[in-house]
Amino acid sequence: MRYARCWRGSPGSHAMTVSVEQQVEQVASALDAAGLFFGHGTDNAFDEAAWLVLEACELDPSGDAIPWDQPLTGDQQASVQALLERRIESGEPLAYLVNRAWFAGHDFFIDHRAIVPRSHIGEWIPDRFLPWRTDRPAASVLDLCTGSGCIAVALALAFPEARVDASDISASALEVAEINIARYAVQDRVCLKRGDLVEGLGEVRYDLLVCNPPYVSDAIMDALPGEYRHEPALAFAGGASGLDFINRLMDQARDHLTDDGLLVVEAGSAREPLEALWPRTPFTWLMSENGEAVVFALEAAELVSSTRQSA
Repeated sequence: MRYARCWRGSPGSHAMTVSVEQQVEQVASALDAAGLFFGHGTDNAFDEAAWLVLEACELDPSGDAIPWDQPLTGDQQASVQALLERRIESGEPLAYLVNRAWFAGHDFFIDHRAIVPRSHIGEWIPDRFLPWRTDRPAASVLDLCTGSGCIAVALALAFPEARVDASDISASALEVAEINIARYAVQDRVCLKRGDLVEGLGEVRYDLLVCNPPYVSDAIMDALPGEYRHEPALAFAGGASGLDFINRLMDQARDHLTDDGLLVVEAGSAREPLEALWPRTPFTWLMSENGEAVVFALEAAELVSSTRQSA
């Protein structure tokens, strides 16, 4: 989430009041001074401060027109201070404190039962994974490691013709997913399933298989910022190289795709070891808005000849 700075006056322009703009600047300074990590919906102190202030003041944090000049009441300033203190003292991601996160342009409920919605995959969902599936309907879609259900719901909204299966090994995460599925009234097209990888899916084949799996290596897990410690480790831990889950998915994905099916996976920090272990696989890496290319796409036919490097 990003907020455009819009300077409309000097700090002295409201002698007896504090504007939204001034409050955001004060909160940003406090967040910076506290040495917090920003990576759960924002990536800098200013954007997080704007989100925090707008949430605390019950103003729309998703709106295009931020009321920077609006003076805040004493109660609103007190709410901001209380939420700021919780953020600093607890170290929890702001999304957990306000039970809200955005993904693929949609607003989702979130709490500690699932990781905060975020994935570069979300950038490709609204355009239906152009250029792969734009002209091809997707009757059946699978979202593995669904967590909060954000990807599954976004897929259901982008592919109204599709039946979406959303699977996760965590019963707690699926409880959050159920909330978000009901929130967008897609219960008739999104089916939640509990299982490990493709467990419990039978012989169903999908036109589109999407997955944001655990891909964090043991070494990186040990060095994660404190904010990540509040999220379920199960959703991150990918083993020694980060490939424990992805390797199993690569081995099994072809058997669960239609002949012209598409596999889309976020490999994150495991990209390099993945390419080293699967050197004959023609990964197409999708460039994200921030310049990272950590999501790959593979056609079903490209998976046929994919083999893992011998140890």
